[in-house]
Amino acid sequence: MLIYRFRVTCEEHEGFLREIEIQPGQTFLDFHHILLDSSELLHCERASFFNTDKKYKKDKEISLKAEKRQVRKYDEDLDQVVTDSVSLPLMKTEKLKNYIEDPHQKMIYEFVGRDIFSFHIELFKICPADEVASYPRCAKRVGELPKKTEQPTPVKETPAVPKVVVPKVPLPKMVDLMKFDDIVEDEHELAVIEKELDGLMDEPVDEPVFEGAETEEETVHDFLYDEGEETEEEDKLDHLEDYEDIESLDKHLSGFDRESDDY
Repeated sequence: MLIYRFRVTCEEHEGFLREIEIQPGQTFLDFHHILLDSSELLHCERASFFNTDKKYKKDKEISLKAEKRQVRKYDEDLDQVVTDSVSLPLMKTEKLKNYIEDPHQKMIYEFVGRDIFSFHIELFKICPADEVASYPRCAKRVGELPKKTEQPTPVKETPAVPKVVVPKVPLPKMVDLMKFDDIVEDEHELAVIEKELDGLMDEPVDEPVFEGAETEEETVHDFLYDEGEETEEEDKLDHLEDYEDIESLDKHLSGFDRESDDY
């Protein structure tokens, strides 16, 4: 069984070199993984292999993820160049042997992640496989890729809740309170105040007199006056036997004499 041996260099870093051995029947996805492991590349977002000519001019693209590209090609029916949208072949399905057209086949590998790198790949040897070894593998390793310092993910700060400041009312100092202990009571002044208060309590309170209302004395006098209005003659009417006869009674009541025949 034969194997391909590729030399891998980096455009941006001359001191970087990897030699990768891989079987012709293996896929570009296998090639992709061994490149990541040997170069210590992480966080891959997008990656592609490009078949090129001897001057590394890109031709066919093999993508890590399903993508579409706008491709310009000649349409024989229309006899003109047209732009068409095509789906790119995927690494997991494309085998290396189908893209090796030259004993010194050249390719480009582009990596896009936290960092972006472009690698030149050249097939420089086809040799028998080692029956003990497992493929793909890194046969030679020189130099390392510079790694950017990972920036910590900024953490959004939670806005601080404003504190409600309650104003403190200063307590009176003990020295100020002790000043009241020095106050001396004036006993003479207190006695005068108490005497004035007692005088106010003893004064009679005048009750309000309503207009048109009769006092109790006026009511009593009116009552007594009514009882004294009776004449002496009215007192004599209390007993009929005080009159000698009916005729004299009749004269008294009518005020003139009547004949006795009227009765």
